[in-house]
Amino acid sequence: MGVQKKVGAAIFVELLDLKELGRLACALERVPMLVFSFPSKEGLKLAVHVDTYFNSPVFYYATSDKSGHFLEYRNSAGLEEVRISNTPSFIMYTPIVSVQKLSKDFEQNEGRKLEKIPSIEVADLVSLAKVGAYRMLFEESPLPIFTYRVDGGWVAGVFTRLDEFDETSIFFYCWLDKEPSGRFIK
Repeated sequence: MGVQKKVGAAIFVELLDLKELGRLACALERVPMLVFSFPSKEGLKLAVHVDTYFNSPVFYYATSDKSGHFLEYRNSAGLEEVRISNTPSFIMYTPIVSVQKLSKDFEQNEGRKLEKIPSIEVADLVSLAKVGAYRMLFEESPLPIFTYRVDGGWVAGVFTRLDEFDETSIFFYCWLDKEPSGRFIK
């Protein structure tokens, strides 16, 4: 029997909107990620568990004022649509698990921010895309590339591990010349 590790307090990372969550949970995965729904001060939080950082589960979430049983995602001719429904009609969807109560660890650390983690700046977006796609060699889905604004400029980045056995995530990033116009890299 292996050594059991203590799970650290959960870390929550807020996404821009529900469309970002739908893209993360459905569009980038061969099998869509399970979505958890729970009440919070801001409204209903919909979250997916994406990573673990030093034994702490990392959840990405978006808030919504609507509840339902499924999060649906569709991308038709470059037009993305994400919605919450009780009966799925899109080809791509994932169930929403309604959480009745969070453990004290989750409740006490709901506002906890992700501390600074090890990072590596790569030369350009092509190099960053290679890092994001590398995980496919292990028969996994490509990693999501996040974009955000910093001091008037734009950064794109991806969280990953250097090998499949390492538990420490590293943030690979690059600076962009302008705000990204699309939501996918071709």
